[in-house]
Amino acid sequence: MRGDVPVMDADTMSIDLRSTMDIQITALEWMPFEDGYLKYYPDEDRDVYLKQCPDGALEVSPERYRGRVMAEFDYPLSEVYGGDNEILLRSKEFYKNCWVLKLQDPYISLIITILTQNKTADSARRTFYRLQHRYKGIDVHKMASADKHELEELIRTSGPYKADFIIRCSQEIIDRYNGSIEWMRSVPSREAREALLGLYGVGPKTADCVLLFSLGHSVVPVDTHICRVSERTGLSMATGDTEAAKRKVKEDLEQRRRIPGMAHLLIINLGRDFCKAVLPLHHCCPVEGICPKRGTGIRKEKKLTEE
Repeated sequence: MRGDVPVMDADTMSIDLRSTMDIQITALEWMPFEDGYLKYYPDEDRDVYLKQCPDGALEVSPERYRGRVMAEFDYPLSEVYGGDNEILLRSKEFYKNCWVLKLQDPYISLIITILTQNKTADSARRTFYRLQHRYKGIDVHKMASADKHELEELIRTSGPYKADFIIRCSQEIIDRYNGSIEWMRSVPSREAREALLGLYGVGPKTADCVLLFSLGHSVVPVDTHICRVSERTGLSMATGDTEAAKRKVKEDLEQRRRIPGMAHLLIINLGRDFCKAVLPLHHCCPVEGICPKRGTGIRKEKKLTEE
């Protein structure tokens, strides 16, 4: 969590909508549509469209939803890290117009994260949008009683086998926790994580995403991309992306460097935009000059194309 920081009004701040929508689970309720993003609000059975205009302003349609939409923008990435690591300090300055969206319902976060397992974010977004429309808003009881074959068809592009995950873990939440995982906000992170890992179809990254983006626990979700960037930048001395390496990276980031959970979004952005798996863009990376580039010795740097 951020701690005591000034409340910022997203309506008066510069926002990079693409970066904001591309890096966090809380943004996956917004589906790419035309030049912007579409979100279904089940309480009013309404789609709302959001796009960024050429002058940087955000346009919301219908306009009467503007206040509701802008309230979802919580704070910029410039606030997620207050330490002295130069890699992260440069990154947060570079991504200062990327915003963290507010915490969402933890059950919604759980379902979206399951849909992202081994799939792209865009695939999960489109699948979630279909689910929301079909069920007029999903909740634990609707999913626990969903017809498995119908659900398999609805989520086919994100993996039909996940229908079993969704139905069974929803039933477990009802049976074990009276239909809610909200109680996990007020218990230690370790206890909440163990409870989530005990649900069918929930692995370490899924559990950590739910803890961070919906339950307010400052944990660092670790995947292949976090491993790669952490190794190259020296944030972790782990190598590779085995399960053992992921545990080491998580330990290094959370305990040795004491990086707040939301600060891992800076690492994700670096990986997506510059520290790519095959052709890292050293020439234009915001941490060029201070990055040790561990493990990139045999890689070829992608060169600028002259226009």
